[in-house]
Amino acid sequence: MGDIRNNSQATEGSQRGLVAHAVLVGLTPLIPVPVVDDLAKNYFRKRLVRRLAASNGRRLSEAELSALTSERGRGCVRGCLWAVLVYPLKAVFRKVFYFLEWKRAVDLASRTYHFGHLADYAMRPRGGGASLIDLCGAAAVGEAVQAVCREAPIKPVEAAVRGTFRQSRRALRAAANLLASALRRLTGRARAEEVAEAIEQVEPEEERELEPVVARLQRSIASVPEEHFRNLRARLDARLGLPPDGT
Repeated sequence: MGDIRNNSQATEGSQRGLVAHAVLVGLTPLIPVPVVDDLAKNYFRKRLVRRLAASNGRRLSEAELSALTSERGRGCVRGCLWAVLVYPLKAVFRKVFYFLEWKRAVDLASRTYHFGHLADYAMRPRGGGASLIDLCGAAAVGEAVQAVCREAPIKPVEAAVRGTFRQSRRALRAAANLLASALRRLTGRARAEEVAEAIEQVEPEEERELEPVVARLQRSIASVPEEHFRNLRARLDARLGLPPDGT
């Protein structure tokens, strides 16, 4: 009985952490500092995967972490150049970019939740005791997760995120400004350690600001039919040439 309770508490903690990181990644388009928003996004994605790994009793190597979190078609030079070119236009077309930023925030948060759900599933021991990463390797799993996240419908979770973000704009904007204040002094060449240090300076205040947002989104996602997530997991298994695990 104690083991069941502990497992339930661990699952609840992992779920809350996943929701919180989905919100944090969703905040990054709202950070009014070009290039640095991508640094923050990458930091939160990696931290999410590390924590999911820890909740599954696993310690990832840097190579495994990079393989699981790398994003197809995301070149630094191209992304940085685009950010620098677009940023001045935001002052001119403020209303248009305001709408696009919020739309991208919802999309990023939704896709991050799906990504985290699948990453957690890939690190979870299956029926025989081995995880997908043990069976197929982090590189193959990372590519398969990316493919499923690109192809699978996200509307059920996206609707939950959109509704939560619509009700929480003031808190989200305040949290984004907190991150911006910490990250503004960094450049596009900032090291991961510098990004982590800057974010950790405002983390307690950030968590307080986002607490009601995370709680609201967690309740909304709980109402998404389990069939949606079962289908995601089945797609990942199929991509890797494995039978569904039944979890």
